[in-house]
Amino acid sequence: MAGVIARLRAEIAGLNERVFASPVLRNPDLDSVKRFIANQLYIVPHDLKALSAAMAKARSDDEISFVKSLVDGDYAAAEALAEMAKELGVSFRWEALDPYAVAYTHFLSWLALNGTMGDLAVAMTVNLPVWGEACARLSSWLKANGFRSTGFLDLFSGPYDEMEKAAESIAERYYDYPRYLFIARAIQSYECSFWFSISGSNPGECGRAVA
Repeated sequence: MAGVIARLRAEIAGLNERVFASPVLRNPDLDSVKRFIANQLYIVPHDLKALSAAMAKARSDDEISFVKSLVDGDYAAAEALAEMAKELGVSFRWEALDPYAVAYTHFLSWLALNGTMGDLAVAMTVNLPVWGEACARLSSWLKANGFRSTGFLDLFSGPYDEMEKAAESIAERYYDYPRYLFIARAIQSYECSFWFSISGSNPGECGRAVA
């Protein structure tokens, strides 16, 4: 019998496919990459704060370790993002932010405040492998075009097997499948909106994330 994470992935497979149909992942360009960085300069610090807040809900050793690994990853990512932004000449500007592109981090804050540890485990484990593959594609394009500061993108390349194993146990502990399915659809809808938005495309092209 498939585990919780595998079942959720199967149900949102079409939505994940839409992520990779975004223009920036099919045919990357420098303007889209700069929009990627501009919005990540807002997203990463807020993700880090949300995950740090979520630590207060961790009750067992495996939950503490799970959240700590996420916090540590985002802390390292923040440093690598600064290097990437410097090489490409991008600085933080409020006017450069797209609300559809940064919606993901707002949902993560909602999870930290209102979600269970099971919700967080599901959200991160459904999301990160897709995010990682998308980042890997962007990293390959940048390297092929002579850019060197791809550490931010490469940090997310995985593998995520150990994280998924830990997340599966946590998800079973707080099991609520209809809620988990909403969480998975929501976070991947925001992921898809990010990629379409930085492409300069309509995030509505992600489609409705419902059955």
